[in-house]
Amino acid sequence: MSVTNKKSFSNMLLSHVELYVKDIVSMENFYTKYLGFIVTDRGEGPSAMVFLSRSPEEHHQIVLNPRQTHQTIQSPVDHISFRVKSITDLQGFNNALKTNAKIEIQTVSHGTTWSLYFRDPEENRFEIFTDTPWYVNQPCKFPVDLEQSDEDLIQFTNNKIENMPGFAVVADWKDSHKNSLAF
Repeated sequence: MSVTNKKSFSNMLLSHVELYVKDIVSMENFYTKYLGFIVTDRGEGPSAMVFLSRSPEEHHQIVLNPRQTHQTIQSPVDHISFRVKSITDLQGFNNALKTNAKIEIQTVSHGTTWSLYFRDPEENRFEIFTDTPWYVNQPCKFPVDLEQSDEDLIQFTNNKIENMPGFAVVADWKDSHKNSLAF
């Protein structure tokens, strides 16, 4: 395959999929009973999302979302997510996407990540993110400015989440998560 655009992009890995579901109880049962996922977090109330993982390195690999899809074309997939290694890599993708005025970009933190969300030309939603050094209970989401320095972004995020439920250094959370998976 020939590459005509010689821009250099950082590597990114597929991380998780969020699915719109009609019956969250049966879906959670299927993924936990038949595929060995464990519930790592759960929202509150009637439209609470369920976060599932089988990896000691990932807080969630599948998110079950019982809310109605907001897309005009029905799809069970909310978004596809890619991981990059650093804030600098994330900022590079943000800058590349900003060169197209038609692309709307949402930059947020989930406490555990710094993320940017956008849609492709067919309205499929994507996330590109990098990890923060912390864990907080999910769901968690607040806007961030990826234009600020790494240090300011780190400090802003830490100040925002340090008193949230479940706040921990991610290495401590991973140890606990690994033990719950019995690896």
